[in-house]
Amino acid sequence: MARERKKKSEFGEYLAQLIKDAGMTQFDFYSEAAIARPYFYDMLSGRTSPPPRETLERMMDVLEKWLPPDEKRRTEFINRAAINRGEIPCDINEMIIEHPECWDRLRTTLKTMFVAEK
Repeated sequence: MARERKKKSEFGEYLAQLIKDAGMTQFDFYSEAAIARPYFYDMLSGRTSPPPRETLERMMDVLEKWLPPDEKRRTEFINRAAINRGEIPCDINEMIIEHPECWDRLRTTLKTMFVAEK
């Protein structure tokens, strides 16, 4: 009987496609990115959350050895990881934390944006 393929998370599907686009095998990717095999496959399936920013950056660095650097791709990678974790993207979160003097202005702007969308 054939093995059933495990469904990938949205982040996992994107990561698998990037690895394929880079012309790498999944083994080569997780080995070079210094990610344990079980954790890698758990990330793909969504059984575990994507890693922290430092690991995400390392993963993108590995991919960009084979793919041309692309800020849009890097941002999409970080966004999908955040969606999978149910969090704000790490780069946005860092900007917010680093600028508490802007929180009131940011809060007002977000309220205005969200009201305008309704």
